[in-house]
Amino acid sequence: MRTGAMNNNIIMPFKILRIFRITRVLKLIRHSGRLILMIQVLLDCVYELAMLLVIWLMGVFIFGTIMFYIEHEQDGTQFKSIMHSCWWSVVSMSTVGYGDMYPETALGKVVTSVLVFCSMVFLALPMTIIVSKFNKAFETLKKPRRKGAPAEK
Repeated sequence: MRTGAMNNNIIMPFKILRIFRITRVLKLIRHSGRLILMIQVLLDCVYELAMLLVIWLMGVFIFGTIMFYIEHEQDGTQFKSIMHSCWWSVVSMSTVGYGDMYPETALGKVVTSVLVFCSMVFLALPMTIIVSKFNKAFETLKKPRRKGAPAEK
């Protein structure tokens, strides 16, 4: 073993531990009322976020499976398995669109259009609920309280 590689093996755990220094920044959250408000609203929206995740995962598997059966018989297709197709579905539903996989058949392109439209709708609906909860919590925070009156929940 070379000495450089041995030194690197000794130093590597300390380099990894340096990453934990960033947790000091997280201590600043307790001094910011608005960041605490955002965390509280996100915790209040756990049900909506879980619903969003479940709907999104269902869409990934449904559209990935549909696209696999549409595209897998094409020559040189990139949709070699349902999991490859689910990867395409994740990239398309998140609107990242790497371009590494794309449909080549007309029906595949129609399904892609439906997928993108549905994903925008499914992502937008729970977000409106979360934003309305945030607005309600922010208005409650901004509302001036009378001196000596208990805080409203």
